[in-house]
Amino acid sequence: MALAVSLKGITKRFPGVVANDNITFDVEEGTIHALVGENGAGKSTLMKILYGMQQADEGTMTVNGTPVHFRSPTDAIAAGIGMVHQHFQLASNFTVLENIILGMEPGRGTIDFDGAREKLVKLEEAYGLDVDPDAYVSELAVGEKQRIEILKVLYRGARILILDEPTAVLVPQEVTELFENLRHLKAEGVTIIFINHKLDEVLALADRITVIRRGRTIDTVDPNDVTTKDLAELMVGSELPTPSIEARDIPDERVLEVVGLGLKATEGRDRLTDVSFYVRRGEIVGIAGVEGNGQLELLETIIGMRTQTSGTVTLNGENIDGWTTAERLDKGMGYIPEDRHTHGLLLPAPLWENAMLGHQRTPPYGNGFLINPKGAREKTQEIVDKYDVRTVGVEVAALALSGGNQQKLLFGREMEAKPDLLIAAQPTRGIDVGAQAAIWGQLREARSAGMGVLLASADFEELLGLSDRLYVIFEGRLVAELDPKAVTPEVLGKHMTGAEV
Repeated sequence: MALAVSLKGITKRFPGVVANDNITFDVEEGTIHALVGENGAGKSTLMKILYGMQQADEGTMTVNGTPVHFRSPTDAIAAGIGMVHQHFQLASNFTVLENIILGMEPGRGTIDFDGAREKLVKLEEAYGLDVDPDAYVSELAVGEKQRIEILKVLYRGARILILDEPTAVLVPQEVTELFENLRHLKAEGVTIIFINHKLDEVLALADRITVIRRGRTIDTVDPNDVTTKDLAELMVGSELPTPSIEARDIPDERVLEVVGLGLKATEGRDRLTDVSFYVRRGEIVGIAGVEGNGQLELLETIIGMRTQTSGTVTLNGENIDGWTTAERLDKGMGYIPEDRHTHGLLLPAPLWENAMLGHQRTPPYGNGFLINPKGAREKTQEIVDKYDVRTVGVEVAALALSGGNQQKLLFGREMEAKPDLLIAAQPTRGIDVGAQAAIWGQLREARSAGMGVLLASADFEELLGLSDRLYVIFEGRLVAELDPKAVTPEVLGKHMTGAEV
């Protein structure tokens, strides 16, 4: 079969690090080819080179048999390559059609909306990507936004698609729909390259899988010949643990208690209704739910980012209603937000400034009045070393780190503050199996040390493996409390979707 893409000897150096080291990567036409590796292994850099966002220091590229050298994404798009980034690049206040044509407006004259609509509808019909052209993006589900991003690159004539973590923010039903769409695209002759950390999904979808580690090509394998365990070990070079924890007696000392919590929406149904539960010291309590059913609002209300309209929250027996987020952090809460870029990190700032966010009033970062830069840098280096944050130094900007290393920095920041309660929203979303295993290990250690953990996750293996108790949230209400060691994923899924059990 002919090659759609052939990269030979690709090398890319940055100050203090070699991101790609003599990588070879071939993709056959009309196939789905997965690229896997740890965070920081060089996957995104390699794809940015293919898409013209960066240029290799050494090596050659061939697309559809023609040698190419892209100086910008414009060159790559002209060669039929499109890239869908992990973080959607859509204007929420525009319609689907307006987003599709954004950036392609004519230099002179008016936009031919009728012609654009006709072309978009034909693409939707040809590739099985159904989205209402007149719907506003702000009104759409995450899976629909993913389809818009794919339609954008197809609209520009792409026949080679690069997808960076396409399932990171999707719930299981949306993943199923996306995979059906991708198989349809493949059947129509489109070549798909995708980066994914969820190895079971990789095995289910890919025709071929290339593994890279520390910037080097390790192997290209047939998914029929390997297991998720095989892939994980190729990625990290060693065997990885599972998320399971041993059962043990947990003292009935409640570090968090929530009673009758309600949160009204500005319009539509209430976000939270009469939510009551507790977290004890030395236990992990899981919150399961399909995205959009209130788990994010619940965690943000507990940490003080939202103000409840009814009910009470107590921390270590003290009512904290009306406390600010800063006061809650100072009094024993830690928080790992769902969106690390929006609520967790200052991306242009150096690592040592990010490591003290939320804790800058306490030693070694500061004394309540003044920041201690020397102490902050030293503590950040401790976090970097302890949590295996791969960086050349603490002066590096957070945006220079891979997603997994950003998450490890954020996780280390909260853990090192030694909170009584750690609130973790999707703590391993979008990170590789090595970083995931490391965070699982830290959560087990936190539990053993007597910390209470409130864990919201879309990862069934994570929830069932780590939780001592498990609640299900549906349409803003807790609808079930389950034994994670006894419930099956099928039964859990039915509770999450409101089906009869």
